[in-house]
Amino acid sequence: MVRLNAQLLATIFVAGATLATAWYFIRTPPPAQAEPRDAVRIALPMHPTSLIAHVALERGFFAANGLDVSVKEYPSGKIALDKGLFAGQADIAWSNETPVALAGFERADFRIVSTTLSANNVNMIIARRDRGIERPEDLRGKRIATQKGSAVHFFLHLFLLEHEMTEKDVRISFLKAEELPAALASGAVDAFSMRAPYISQARALLGEDQSIVFRAPEIYDQMDLMLIRLDLFEMNPRVARKAVRAMLDAENYIAAHPEETTVYLARQLKIDPGEVEEILHDLRPNVSLSQSLLVLLEAEARWAIRTGMTDRKKVPDYLNLIDVDDLKSLKPEVVTIIR
Repeated sequence: MVRLNAQLLATIFVAGATLATAWYFIRTPPPAQAEPRDAVRIALPMHPTSLIAHVALERGFFAANGLDVSVKEYPSGKIALDKGLFAGQADIAWSNETPVALAGFERADFRIVSTTLSANNVNMIIARRDRGIERPEDLRGKRIATQKGSAVHFFLHLFLLEHEMTEKDVRISFLKAEELPAALASGAVDAFSMRAPYISQARALLGEDQSIVFRAPEIYDQMDLMLIRLDLFEMNPRVARKAVRAMLDAENYIAAHPEETTVYLARQLKIDPGEVEEILHDLRPNVSLSQSLLVLLEAEARWAIRTGMTDRKKVPDYLNLIDVDDLKSLKPEVVTIIR
């Protein structure tokens, strides 16, 4: 009788344990599967306003967020768009907003997924003193070069207005960004509108005492944007989300490590660290999507229509080119675009 009770108790115990185990596995969800990694090609502009993208690459934030990136470098954001993203050579690119505003007249095969930075004192005009240029007003009638359809082109327009001139009061020519320093040094142009590192390159070629640099803080608050190919955005939405997470990680790193950021950017762009420190003072890393972006895109579209840069007469609907969902899901408070 004792043996029977012992056997019965053992059977009940085993059955209970089996049921408990089964119940645990029924009630407990399986562990989350690791998100698949994605290979993407990025078009990286070699200038300071693409700071967040550079830091994300250097610190491994793309990889940490599941993106295996291959990188192609470009002299400017405009070229990163034209020769990279729009030419099918890149999946993600960074650019200031001016080329994006102009692209909106002709194409809709991309999406803006975030602003990454804003700045109001990075564009400059450098001029030759031996051409009698000492003040902004002395630019009247002079030959001024810039990169067409870019932030420095729009800056030149605003700079002239600030000093009671228009494009008709000067002789504007268009060159590639990397051609500008040599053009000024050779005397082919009297001045050009650009930013680092091309301003310092021109001063080195010409001699600092032979050049003068004009700044105009506050007249133009430009933005740097991250864009993704529309077909990839629609086919694999997680890529945009991963890229936005990498931007947010880089933004946090820059805020916490300004000295390391200065050293890295100086090395990457081949600029003196002192100059980089000055540049960074004027840059505001800012992963967001604000109403001011929409206002700026529309203002630049009206400028393009007014100056004949496009034969279109209607401002594009830029809201259709902006995706707010990924950033809103990660940091909703920085998305203020009104749809």
